[in-house]
Amino acid sequence: MKNIRFLKIPLTVIFCAICFAYTLHAQSVQQYKNHAVIDSALIIQTNRGFLKIKFFTDEVVQMAFSPTSSFPDNSDAVLPLKSNVPFVLKDEGSSFYVATDKMEVIIHKQPIKFAFINAMGDTVAREITGGFTDQLNHGFRFKLVSDEKVTGGGVRALPMNRRGYALKLNNEPHWGYGYGEQNLNYSVPVFVSSSNYLVFYDAPQRATADIGKTMPDYFDLYSSIPSFSCFVIVGHDYTDLLESYTKLTGTQPIPPRWAMGNMQSRFGYKSQFETIQKTDSIIAAGYPLDAMIIDLYWFGKGVGDFRMGNLWWEPENWPTPETMIKSLKAKGVKTILITEPYILETSQNFKEADSLQIMGKDSAGNTFIVKDFWFGPAGIIDVFNPKAVDWFWAKYKRLKEQGIDGWWGDLGEPERHPSGIHYLQGTSDEIHNIYGHYWSKMLAHKYKTDYPNERPFFLNRAGYAGSQRYSVFPWSGDVSRSWSGFRAQLPIMLGMSLNGIPYMHSDLGGFAAGTKDEELYIRWLQFGVFNPVFRPHGETIPSEPIYFSEKTQKIVREFIKLRYRLMPYNYTLAWKQATAGEPLARPMMYARPKVKELFDVDSAYFWGSNFLVAPILTKGQKKREVYLPDGYWFSFFDKSEYEGKMTVKVPVNLETIPVFVRAGSFIPMVRDFQSTDQYPNDTIYMRYYNHESVKGSKYTLFEDDGKDRLSLENGQYETTMFRFKSGNNSHSFDITSNGGQYPGKPLEQTIVLTIYNIKSKPQSVLINNKEWVWNFNKKEKQVTITFVKAENINIIINY
Repeated sequence: MKNIRFLKIPLTVIFCAICFAYTLHAQSVQQYKNHAVIDSALIIQTNRGFLKIKFFTDEVVQMAFSPTSSFPDNSDAVLPLKSNVPFVLKDEGSSFYVATDKMEVIIHKQPIKFAFINAMGDTVAREITGGFTDQLNHGFRFKLVSDEKVTGGGVRALPMNRRGYALKLNNEPHWGYGYGEQNLNYSVPVFVSSSNYLVFYDAPQRATADIGKTMPDYFDLYSSIPSFSCFVIVGHDYTDLLESYTKLTGTQPIPPRWAMGNMQSRFGYKSQFETIQKTDSIIAAGYPLDAMIIDLYWFGKGVGDFRMGNLWWEPENWPTPETMIKSLKAKGVKTILITEPYILETSQNFKEADSLQIMGKDSAGNTFIVKDFWFGPAGIIDVFNPKAVDWFWAKYKRLKEQGIDGWWGDLGEPERHPSGIHYLQGTSDEIHNIYGHYWSKMLAHKYKTDYPNERPFFLNRAGYAGSQRYSVFPWSGDVSRSWSGFRAQLPIMLGMSLNGIPYMHSDLGGFAAGTKDEELYIRWLQFGVFNPVFRPHGETIPSEPIYFSEKTQKIVREFIKLRYRLMPYNYTLAWKQATAGEPLARPMMYARPKVKELFDVDSAYFWGSNFLVAPILTKGQKKREVYLPDGYWFSFFDKSEYEGKMTVKVPVNLETIPVFVRAGSFIPMVRDFQSTDQYPNDTIYMRYYNHESVKGSKYTLFEDDGKDRLSLENGQYETTMFRFKSGNNSHSFDITSNGGQYPGKPLEQTIVLTIYNIKSKPQSVLINNKEWVWNFNKKEKQVTITFVKAENINIIINY
């Protein structure tokens, strides 16, 4: 590590460190008094209170403030610290610094201010003057440099650069929203700077992120609570930052494979007869299908008779739900039910829940009744209370034993959450943003106990940082059925990816109001193919493709089939997220951090590392401009070749959207299939996109049984490495398997390798030094080779 002295760093370098904020007034600026190292943390006493500096990894440091020497506990978002990280502390009189092998924190004493330096010696965060407070709010202040950009904050229908906005860190619903909506259901207090640092403000309470709105050169994070904590992460690029952040808060476990298929939903299916009829019609029309999602009509009859909180079937319209569930399961279709944390006073469960005292309470210790709740006066389950958790889980387990495969958690912001509700862990204002997180935690932990080998699936539109650990699959709320609502989904999905929440998605086709727009429906579902979750949903207007024109159905059917053909690629992305924290959907700047202009791009994105997707976001669009990063690119649909590092204008038709594959990419696919219950992994169709500029590349394919939660832990999986190398007048492919075994692994797996963009007919093909049969398509410029996979395969193509 470098021996950096604070006073010798030029002011132009230090000009903006992070400062703990406590007042704008000079007389209230924090002044150093003394310091000590206690329990592997640096504790600094100031005239205003105490600061704590503690390293969680070499690149992650926690900074906490308390008016007393009692610091706030970390929220559940933060994984337990497994070991103490050693650091060097050096006092230089008017300043001192603490450092690990990969970062340094420079601390000026009078007044206290901080600078953060990464492993390359770059000062990534700087500050000159003191912090801030008023009589109600307390928090941190960051000094922004002139060209610095900041993104984050969770679900925001805003440009990726959120500088100039004051964002409420407050989970809140907005029915029928469109592009420009600042505050939505799932706020995350995580922010990423173009200066290569990430800040996680660990604040489950309602709070504010003022990113240069009030004062253009300052980024303030604050709430009404006088003790607060934040984590600062430094790194080389966005990939580095996100990897470190997921080490702090965790990654998302691999989902059940069926969760990456087509899940059909609407508000709502009103009976088991209707649910079966819609399922049969969708399958008969040739659409792959893996789940049917049932809205609130399963326990009530709708307006005037909601019965929310019953958590059991309405008997008139659902007389034999077990029969329905079994019937759907026989067709490869899972049943998913909506649930909510509210219990209406009219619910059959209210009296019991009230007597057990498992709902939030008022100041007198009685059940707090939310009187202006849209569905009727109700209490809300205290998901922080172990007794309430056991009661709630018993309702889930009863349904699980009937055959329910997944859950939809609605209204978990919580949607109506007045001040003054007391929970076991705090008041409604103190725990508001983490309520949905604990709901997800409940299900994940109970599944782990009662169904230890099963992967849970939980749609929840609200949560907190770290909720990804609990297999949460959030959606973006009640979006308008409009082009504006559609446009909003890109920054929402991409922003959440950078916040470590990898499975953000939307109600495909739009949910609220609007009119039946077939072009909008097509474009939204085409985009959905390259989303973490594929789930059409809406109210009033049917969301099922079978209710659209034959032309629309033909286009949508082919794209849903494409979603299924790409299952091995998408499932491997899920594995990479679980093991390395890599997002599925990636902003353009994620993979090209040095191209600063890409920070603002939210109309196109990477799907994994090999696809670049540019959805059609405007009605009637005939051409689409797309910036292609460096390298060479091929159109996925017509194989046209494009040179990168420039903006290209491509023609647009209704049948496709611009999707590009990076030269040197391997893309694994399978043949068409109806449901993941019949996943055809006996044959992998591996595409390789050849270009003379790429001399070597590699790709790892992941396979397991698609359902065992412990497959990674128990080694019940197979990885296959595909390596390409270009030689003089030859191409070679090395295919190496780890030989892993898992339930359902085919006895023999055929690989159909197709190499695109071949300029001339091969002279010979050798597999493990033996002559092999191959096919050359001169018109398509491609070579196809078929063989049975072994642990080691070497292919040489001579030209």
